[in-house]
Amino acid sequence: MYEVKLDAFEGPLDLLLHLIKKLEIDIYDISMKHLTEQYLHYINSMSEWDINIQGEYLVMASELLRIKSRMLLPAADEAEEDPREELVTQLIEYQNYKYYAALLGEKRDAASEHFVKAPQDLSVYETAEPAELALNITDLIAAYEKAKSRKKRVAPVMTVKRENYTIQQATAVIHDKLRRSAQIKFTELFHFSETKHQLITLFMAMLEMMKNQEIHVEQQVLFGEIYIKRGA
Repeated sequence: MYEVKLDAFEGPLDLLLHLIKKLEIDIYDISMKHLTEQYLHYINSMSEWDINIQGEYLVMASELLRIKSRMLLPAADEAEEDPREELVTQLIEYQNYKYYAALLGEKRDAASEHFVKAPQDLSVYETAEPAELALNITDLIAAYEKAKSRKKRVAPVMTVKRENYTIQQATAVIHDKLRRSAQIKFTELFHFSETKHQLITLFMAMLEMMKNQEIHVEQQVLFGEIYIKRGA
Protein backbone atom coordinates (compact mmCIF):
# COMPACT_ATOMS: atom_id res chain seq x y z
CA MET A 1 0.00 0.00 0.00
CA TYR A 2 1.21 3.52 -0.79
CA GLU A 3 -0.37 6.95 -0.69
CA VAL A 4 -0.63 8.92 -3.92
CA LYS A 5 -0.65 12.72 -3.60
CA LEU A 6 -1.95 14.91 -6.39
CA ASP A 7 0.05 18.13 -6.60
CA ALA A 8 0.47 18.12 -2.79
CA PHE A 9 -3.25 17.42 -2.20
CA GLU A 10 -4.33 14.17 -0.58
CA GLY A 11 -7.79 14.12 -2.12
CA PRO A 12 -10.71 16.31 -3.20
CA LEU A 13 -11.54 17.42 0.36
CA ASP A 14 -7.96 18.55 0.81
CA LEU A 15 -8.18 20.56 -2.41
CA LEU A 16 -11.49 22.11 -1.34
CA LEU A 17 -10.04 23.20 2.02
CA HIS A 18 -7.11 24.78 0.19
CA LEU A 19 -9.45 26.70 -2.12
CA ILE A 20 -11.69 27.82 0.77
CA LYS A 21 -8.66 29.23 2.56
CA LYS A 22 -7.22 30.79 -0.61
CA LEU A 23 -10.54 32.43 -1.59
CA GLU A 24 -11.26 33.42 2.06
CA ILE A 25 -14.63 31.68 1.95
CA ASP A 26 -16.61 31.12 5.15
CA ILE A 27 -16.71 27.34 5.54
CA TYR A 28 -20.15 27.62 7.19
CA ASP A 29 -21.54 29.76 4.35
CA ILE A 30 -19.81 28.48 1.23
CA SER A 31 -20.18 30.41 -2.00
CA MET A 32 -20.81 27.43 -4.28
CA LYS A 33 -20.38 29.51 -7.45
CA HIS A 34 -16.81 30.59 -6.72
CA LEU A 35 -15.76 27.33 -5.10
CA THR A 36 -17.10 25.18 -7.93
CA GLU A 37 -15.53 27.37 -10.61
CA GLN A 38 -12.10 27.27 -8.98
CA TYR A 39 -12.33 23.53 -8.32
CA LEU A 40 -13.23 22.76 -11.97
CA HIS A 41 -10.50 25.09 -13.18
CA TYR A 42 -7.94 23.27 -11.05
CA ILE A 43 -8.81 19.72 -12.12
CA ASN A 44 -9.13 20.78 -15.78
CA SER A 45 -5.59 22.15 -15.66
CA MET A 46 -4.20 18.81 -14.49
CA SER A 47 -2.47 16.74 -17.12
CA GLU A 48 -2.11 12.95 -17.09
CA TRP A 49 -2.99 11.39 -13.74
CA ASP A 50 -4.09 8.02 -12.45
CA ILE A 51 -7.61 7.03 -13.52
CA ASN A 52 -8.55 5.98 -9.97
CA ILE A 53 -7.56 9.39 -8.59
CA GLN A 54 -9.21 11.12 -11.51
CA GLY A 55 -12.50 9.38 -10.74
CA GLU A 56 -12.36 10.52 -7.09
CA TYR A 57 -11.92 14.17 -8.09
CA LEU A 58 -14.61 13.97 -10.78
CA VAL A 59 -17.12 12.52 -8.32
CA MET A 60 -16.58 15.55 -6.09
CA ALA A 61 -16.91 17.85 -9.11
CA SER A 62 -20.32 16.38 -9.94
CA GLU A 63 -21.37 16.76 -6.28
CA LEU A 64 -20.37 20.44 -6.32
CA LEU A 65 -22.35 21.02 -9.51
CA ARG A 66 -25.38 19.26 -7.99
CA ILE A 67 -25.23 21.44 -4.87
CA LYS A 68 -24.73 24.56 -6.97
CA SER A 69 -27.77 23.78 -9.11
CA ARG A 70 -29.93 23.12 -6.04
CA MET A 71 -28.86 26.47 -4.61
CA LEU A 72 -30.21 28.18 -7.74
CA LEU A 73 -33.67 26.66 -7.30
CA PRO A 74 -36.17 28.54 -5.11
CA ALA A 75 -36.74 26.87 -1.76
CA ALA A 76 -40.11 25.12 -1.58
CA ASP A 77 -40.11 25.31 2.19
CA GLU A 78 -38.22 27.53 4.65
CA ALA A 79 -37.46 24.44 6.72
CA GLU A 80 -35.83 22.72 3.74
CA GLU A 81 -32.35 21.41 4.45
CA ASP A 82 -29.42 23.46 3.15
CA PRO A 83 -27.92 21.45 0.23
CA ARG A 84 -24.42 22.45 1.44
CA GLU A 85 -24.87 20.94 4.89
CA GLU A 86 -23.45 17.49 4.15
CA LEU A 87 -20.43 18.98 2.34
CA VAL A 88 -19.74 21.37 5.23
CA THR A 89 -19.87 18.46 7.70
CA GLN A 90 -17.38 16.46 5.61
CA LEU A 91 -15.03 19.43 5.30
CA ILE A 92 -15.05 20.18 9.05
CA GLU A 93 -14.46 16.52 9.93
CA TYR A 94 -11.58 16.33 7.47
CA GLN A 95 -10.15 19.63 8.76
CA ASN A 96 -10.21 18.27 12.33
CA TYR A 97 -8.61 15.04 11.18
CA LYS A 98 -5.74 16.97 9.54
CA TYR A 99 -5.24 19.11 12.64
CA TYR A 100 -5.01 16.17 15.06
CA ALA A 101 -2.89 14.15 12.66
CA ALA A 102 -0.40 17.04 12.50
CA LEU A 103 -0.50 17.43 16.30
CA LEU A 104 0.22 13.74 16.85
CA GLY A 105 3.02 13.95 14.30
CA GLU A 106 4.63 16.82 16.24
CA LYS A 107 4.38 14.87 19.51
CA ARG A 108 5.90 11.80 17.84
CA ASP A 109 8.80 13.87 16.49
CA ALA A 110 9.34 15.49 19.90
CA ALA A 111 9.28 12.10 21.66
CA SER A 112 11.84 10.70 19.21
CA GLU A 113 14.35 13.29 20.43
CA HIS A 114 14.28 11.95 24.00
CA PHE A 115 16.05 8.89 25.32
CA VAL A 116 14.37 6.87 28.05
CA LYS A 117 16.74 4.87 30.18
CA ALA A 118 15.77 1.27 30.88
CA PRO A 119 14.92 0.34 34.51
CA GLN A 120 18.04 -0.42 36.52
CA ASP A 121 18.50 -3.53 38.64
CA LEU A 122 18.89 -2.40 42.26
CA SER A 123 19.14 -5.90 43.73
CA VAL A 124 22.92 -5.48 44.12
CA TYR A 125 22.26 -2.89 46.82
CA GLU A 126 20.16 -5.24 48.94
CA THR A 127 21.74 -6.54 52.13
CA ALA A 128 21.46 -10.00 53.59
CA GLU A 129 20.16 -8.51 56.83
CA PRO A 130 18.11 -5.41 55.98
CA ALA A 131 16.79 -5.24 59.55
CA GLU A 132 20.19 -3.98 60.70
CA LEU A 133 19.73 -0.77 58.74
CA ALA A 134 18.06 1.95 60.75
CA LEU A 135 16.08 3.12 57.72
CA ASN A 136 15.15 1.90 54.24
CA ILE A 137 14.69 3.60 50.88
CA THR A 138 10.96 4.17 51.50
CA ASP A 139 11.75 6.11 54.67
CA LEU A 140 14.31 8.23 52.83
CA ILE A 141 11.89 9.08 50.01
CA ALA A 142 9.14 9.93 52.51
CA ALA A 143 11.54 12.18 54.44
CA TYR A 144 12.60 13.92 51.23
CA GLU A 145 9.00 14.61 50.16
CA LYS A 146 8.09 15.87 53.63
CA ALA A 147 11.05 18.27 53.73
CA LYS A 148 10.43 19.39 50.17
CA SER A 149 6.85 20.40 51.00
CA ARG A 150 8.12 22.65 53.81
CA LYS A 151 11.12 24.21 52.13
CA LYS A 152 11.03 26.86 49.40
CA ARG A 153 12.74 25.77 46.21
CA VAL A 154 16.03 27.43 45.37
CA ALA A 155 18.32 27.23 42.37
CA PRO A 156 20.66 24.21 42.62
CA VAL A 157 24.30 24.93 43.36
CA MET A 158 25.41 22.01 41.20
CA THR A 159 24.06 21.73 37.66
CA VAL A 160 24.64 18.48 35.80
CA LYS A 161 23.25 16.87 32.72
CA ARG A 162 20.85 14.08 33.46
CA GLU A 163 22.74 11.41 31.54
CA ASN A 164 26.14 12.35 33.06
CA TYR A 165 25.28 12.29 36.77
CA THR A 166 26.74 9.09 38.22
CA ILE A 167 26.68 7.23 41.52
CA GLN A 168 30.39 8.08 41.90
CA GLN A 169 29.60 11.79 41.66
CA ALA A 170 26.76 11.49 44.17
CA THR A 171 29.02 9.52 46.54
CA ALA A 172 31.66 12.26 46.26
CA VAL A 173 29.02 14.88 47.21
CA ILE A 174 28.10 12.93 50.36
CA HIS A 175 31.76 12.36 51.30
CA ASP A 176 32.52 16.04 50.80
CA LYS A 177 29.75 17.10 53.17
CA LEU A 178 30.83 14.55 55.78
CA ARG A 179 34.45 15.75 55.58
CA ARG A 180 33.26 19.10 56.90
CA SER A 181 31.11 17.60 59.64
CA ALA A 182 30.96 14.17 61.24
CA GLN A 183 27.18 14.29 61.06
CA ILE A 184 24.78 16.02 58.68
CA LYS A 185 21.04 16.21 58.33
CA PHE A 186 19.51 14.19 55.51
CA THR A 187 17.86 17.34 54.11
CA GLU A 188 21.26 19.07 53.80
CA LEU A 189 22.03 16.83 50.81
CA PHE A 190 19.35 18.46 48.68
CA HIS A 191 18.40 21.77 47.11
CA PHE A 192 14.84 20.53 46.38
CA SER A 193 15.19 21.43 42.71
CA GLU A 194 16.94 18.20 41.68
CA THR A 195 15.77 16.22 38.66
CA LYS A 196 14.26 12.80 39.15
CA HIS A 197 17.47 11.23 37.82
CA GLN A 198 19.61 13.14 40.33
CA LEU A 199 17.39 12.03 43.22
CA ILE A 200 17.48 8.37 42.21
CA THR A 201 21.25 8.51 41.81
CA LEU A 202 21.71 10.11 45.25
CA PHE A 203 19.48 7.49 46.90
CA MET A 204 21.36 4.69 45.16
CA ALA A 205 24.67 6.19 46.31
CA MET A 206 23.40 6.32 49.90
CA LEU A 207 22.26 2.70 49.76
CA GLU A 208 25.64 1.57 48.49
CA MET A 209 27.47 3.59 51.15
CA MET A 210 25.20 2.15 53.86
CA LYS A 211 25.88 -1.35 52.56
CA ASN A 212 29.64 -0.72 52.65
CA GLN A 213 29.30 0.88 56.12
CA GLU A 214 30.78 4.12 54.80
CA ILE A 215 27.85 5.95 56.40
CA HIS A 216 25.25 5.29 59.09
CA VAL A 217 21.74 6.65 58.70
CA GLU A 218 19.74 7.13 61.89
CA GLN A 219 16.45 8.53 63.06
CA GLN A 220 16.38 9.15 66.78
CA VAL A 221 12.61 9.55 67.10
CA LEU A 222 9.78 8.32 64.92
CA PHE A 223 9.06 10.80 62.08
CA GLY A 224 11.94 12.91 63.39
CA GLU A 225 15.00 14.29 61.65
CA ILE A 226 17.18 11.80 59.78
CA TYR A 227 20.94 12.08 60.35
CA ILE A 228 23.80 10.78 58.21
CA LYS A 229 27.02 9.96 60.07
CA ARG A 230 30.46 8.88 58.98
CA GLY A 231 30.97 5.14 58.92
CA ALA A 232 34.06 3.05 59.41
